[in-house]
Amino acid sequence: MEELNLVDMECPEPFLKTAAKLMTMKKGSIKVVFKDPKCDDMIMEALKLMECKIISHVEKNGIFEIVIEKEDKKTNNEKVDEKLGLGNC
Repeated sequence: MEELNLVDMECPEPFLKTAAKLMTMKKGSIKVVFKDPKCDDMIMEALKLMECKIISHVEKNGIFEIVIEKEDKKTNNEKVDEKLGLGNC
């Protein structure tokens, strides 16, 4: 799993770097480590919008750590076809 160690950066850098990384990833997991509490709120909101799965989200001694999983996005049509068992019709 890749790790983004952003502890030495101030807001908004951890948020910007996390969002940029997630936008370039097709799928996979990433651990993001940072210290700015405002960025924690911003990153968590972005994860909701990006529909990423939060594996863990902890704060210890002022350091935040979020493990994120991003899955391949399927279009609504692909999801419906898959549910109906239509495959590549």
